[in-house]
Amino acid sequence: MIIADLLSEDTLQLRLHTPSSRDRLAREISWCAPAETIDPTPFLSRNVLLLTNGIGLNIEDDRTWSAYVERLVSVQVAAVAFGTGFAHHLIPPGLVRAAADHDLPLLEIPRSVPFLQVHRHVTNVLQSERFTAITRSWELAQTCAGLASSGARLSVILDAVAAAVRGEVAIADALGAVIARSPERSAWSQEDLEVAASAGMDATVPLPMGTGDSFQLVVRGAEVEHPISTLLAPVASIIAVQLQTALLTTTSKQSELVTLLDQVADWKGVALEQFAETVRSTGLLSDEATVVIAARTGHGTLSDAWKTRLMLQSVFDVVRVQVRSGTLFAFAQQPRTVGAGGAVTPESLLGWFTDEMPDQAVVLKGPCASTDELRLGVYQSQDLLATVTGPTIAPELGISALIASTATHGARAGARKLLAPVIAYDSTHSLGLLNTLECFLAHDAQPSRAAASLYIHRNTLSQRIGKLEGLLKLSLSTLEGQATCLMALRILTN
Repeated sequence: MIIADLLSEDTLQLRLHTPSSRDRLAREISWCAPAETIDPTPFLSRNVLLLTNGIGLNIEDDRTWSAYVERLVSVQVAAVAFGTGFAHHLIPPGLVRAAADHDLPLLEIPRSVPFLQVHRHVTNVLQSERFTAITRSWELAQTCAGLASSGARLSVILDAVAAAVRGEVAIADALGAVIARSPERSAWSQEDLEVAASAGMDATVPLPMGTGDSFQLVVRGAEVEHPISTLLAPVASIIAVQLQTALLTTTSKQSELVTLLDQVADWKGVALEQFAETVRSTGLLSDEATVVIAARTGHGTLSDAWKTRLMLQSVFDVVRVQVRSGTLFAFAQQPRTVGAGGAVTPESLLGWFTDEMPDQAVVLKGPCASTDELRLGVYQSQDLLATVTGPTIAPELGISALIASTATHGARAGARKLLAPVIAYDSTHSLGLLNTLECFLAHDAQPSRAAASLYIHRNTLSQRIGKLEGLLKLSLSTLEGQATCLMALRILTN
């Protein structure tokens, strides 16, 4: 109910005494309150229609009327309905001027219309609107509950909510980051969320998670006649359950996932059969291909972890997520067919990460068709994560993972013997030949790049390379010599 509705009701015969804009007359009325005191604000709240006969308002000074209206405006009263014919035959001019100055609509209730009639009309209309709003809210909740029970993704439920409010909706975390939204391509800035927060229950509804996580359902551009908080309160519980389900499903078997990550790099202590058994204990299917995702996490990236979790659940039937030592590891199996785009592919996942978190270090690996390949994939993803600055698909074969998994005691002994002369030379000289070798190979054996990285002249680098070749007894200008040194270095560092 808005102020204009009161003025259009013929039975009330109300008359507007102040200039008021269309927007001001569109102000909602939440309830009505009779009050005859000079300061009724302790008993009033936002959007109330104040009913008064002015019995206690025998005021002559315009400044007193101004102070009276200021107090009403401070609590955001919707309008004042002033009854004439009892204490005042006409509305006091000082009140009219004060209401006009403060843009507060001032309505006259004629003597022929009882106060009770106005009060009853407002109450009946508000009750009818609330009943309609509650009915619509439960209809929406029933629709979304049906979607949830049929296995619909959270994005589908948000689409239903957005359609119901004829606007845009988003789920924001406690840090003000959006983790899900509808429409999917809508953009939400920090300013949008701050505007919604300042509007309170007119634009945000808290999700009753019952956990340490705090989320808000945020609405923008809604075209509804009912309060957002009333319309979305029941469906907020359903969305909260969906979020909790996402959390519990992806983090189930947590201790088993920790064991799996511990076993990945322990090539000597954990045989492949034992690793395969651990994979099965996590709930991952041993006969299904697995996509591995590693992402760097930290302060301010909690929302990215949630977005990743929700995205994977929307396109895979089996998902496990574990955050450990600043890295999120995700394992996904059984991809679904998504719209006209067909099955999920590493390229489509890369596109999603590039759109959603372009500056986040993320490595995608797979699908890994076997347990052996999965183990190598996890190791390779974690190793590659240290060098990437954005979403990346890992190559099919990683030399670090291959060396770590296949290096025998003999290979390690050979690597130590090969590099021993260089290490011994460095112990008695200050050239740092081992570091030079590492830098030279890290820059693809390109002298200019290596020299610049070491802050030395190319001639100086050339002299060091010559010294290294004498100690190593091999040529660093050949691919075989470079590969031999690279593998020796990797073996000793794994």
